[in-house]
Amino acid sequence: MTTITAPPTPYPAKYTTPFLLYPPALWRNAIGTDFAQEHLGLQEQGTDYVMYLSVPFCRVRCHSCPYFVDLLSIHDKRTQNKEERYVDALIADLERWSSYPRFATGRLRAIYIGGGTGSILSTANLKRLIDTITTKFPLQDGYELTLEGNARDYDGPKLDYVADSAITRISLGVQSFDPGILKVIGSPHGAEQSVTAINEFHSRGFRNVQMDMMYNLPGHTRQIWQNDLRRLADLDVEHLTTYLYRIHDDTPQAKFIASGKVQPLLDKESQYVKNMQADLVEAAAELGFINYMFDHYAKPGAESIYNEWTFGRNMIEVLGVGPGAYGFVNDYRIGTAKNVEGYIAASDRREHLISAVSPKLDDTVRRERYLVNVLQYGRIDLDAYLGYFDTELSDDFPGVVEKIVDRGLAVIEDRRLILSDLGREWHMNVMLEFTNDQFWGDASVLDSPHWAMNTPMVELFAGRKQDWLG
Repeated sequence: MTTITAPPTPYPAKYTTPFLLYPPALWRNAIGTDFAQEHLGLQEQGTDYVMYLSVPFCRVRCHSCPYFVDLLSIHDKRTQNKEERYVDALIADLERWSSYPRFATGRLRAIYIGGGTGSILSTANLKRLIDTITTKFPLQDGYELTLEGNARDYDGPKLDYVADSAITRISLGVQSFDPGILKVIGSPHGAEQSVTAINEFHSRGFRNVQMDMMYNLPGHTRQIWQNDLRRLADLDVEHLTTYLYRIHDDTPQAKFIASGKVQPLLDKESQYVKNMQADLVEAAAELGFINYMFDHYAKPGAESIYNEWTFGRNMIEVLGVGPGAYGFVNDYRIGTAKNVEGYIAASDRREHLISAVSPKLDDTVRRERYLVNVLQYGRIDLDAYLGYFDTELSDDFPGVVEKIVDRGLAVIEDRRLILSDLGREWHMNVMLEFTNDQFWGDASVLDSPHWAMNTPMVELFAGRKQDWLG
């Protein structure tokens, strides 16, 4: 009789938040408005870059969303007129960024309009924003322009505009097709609104639709999850991103669970949740999806260009614009605080609001950033690394490479370091292997301005590296 043994446990604890922003810590910008002119090399020749635009509004706050910025009332136009004022400020800010040689002579490869809720903008304001991007910036052939959002925002005129505009890709936060589950998580859309929106896009000849789905939500049974996955065959979407549902501290959902109003999540390491993950892998394969990146599945040719340039070709810059946006320019990480009125006021003063910055990356941290990002694809091309840095990975990180190979987390084949099945299961810990000791254990960084996706990174690195890596 064959005895099945559990796979080895290579680390003390598994880190599962599905991204790293590196270097993790940002510090309050003490220079103020002059930082952009003094440190970002705006008068220098440009190169490849991507753009992230923040639309910092939602109609409602999903119960466990940590990225929430500001509610936008459906009566906004006759009360605060916040949307109009914000789009005016965003366009003025974009026009200033586009005037600098760094971005005027560079090559804009992809744009992601997120938030918040990118699709919340009126059709007229969305058109103004897209027109600014396409006329002021050097969009390259084969560019990708993604509009992230919610199905409930797409009425007939907006569907018509998007399908015939410079937008090339739609991302919809579907989460689930089960009405009860959507109610528990506080979703702003109804189950069938996502189906309707996708079908309406397809009827207009717009095929490049990406869906976000979650599993292990409160009350999310395997049967409900399998029903969700079965809907994919009928919808014929091009790209699927899936996440384990997470409860973030100080959110309404955390309080609902603590009070007993919502049932707690199952242990993400339980066999039940692992079976849900297996259901996903099986369904994706049957539908012809490729798991090209952790948590990301795509039909061949529909892989995210924004992801490819941001992570797969990690040496390029990110121009982040708007409250809550992060950027990476001239080897500095920069961020704009989640303060809509403060951003509008700064734009009216013709200033770039940069709230938090990293030190300028040195050669070692640049290498680390590259590795942390490219490992989102589960492999490191050793010749690409050599081409970027003129050094060998094994010379720069000899102890780390030896450790992850010896532990069965990766193999080296045909000049590539490829994560094994065990390495893919523990991939976030493997990424942490390449981080710098200098960033760990400094709790003072918790007092610096951080928000949205950066907050989990800062909290992680304020702890001890050995707690995760041994």
